[in-house]
Amino acid sequence: MDLCLFGSRTITNIWAGIGARMWAVSHEQATNIPSLAQKALRMPIGALGLFYCSETHSFTTPFLVYSPPQEGVVVDDVWPEQWTLPFRIHPLGTPRNQLHKDEAQNIIPTLSNSDEPWTSVFFVQPTTVFVPSQITSDDWQILIQRLAE
Repeated sequence: MDLCLFGSRTITNIWAGIGARMWAVSHEQATNIPSLAQKALRMPIGALGLFYCSETHSFTTPFLVYSPPQEGVVVDDVWPEQWTLPFRIHPLGTPRNQLHKDEAQNIIPTLSNSDEPWTSVFFVQPTTVFVPSQITSDDWQILIQRLAE
């Protein structure tokens, strides 16, 4: 299964995205990584998504993608800074539920069975935005059990 992970510096930004039922990438990031738009356009409607919060070092809020990213659109009324390539999401929980990366490393089979650092298995770096990570149905089941409401 494909899982698209999206990182956020703050839990507040994730809450804002959940409230708006939308996600995007920072305008600055998209400007510095020109290939993001091409990667974004390959993300299918119905894709599985998950947030990673750098502030809490945790995974949170699984979601389904229900619109394609909009190239050339800048969002300036959801987050404090400008974001681009927005797409609609259907959250399956809220950021109240979080799974710390260290615990995830122990309980998510794809992570625990790898000798690689978790960031080499779950792609959440700025250069890998919109690049899906490969997970199993068991991984998704654990994520849903821990993070969905």
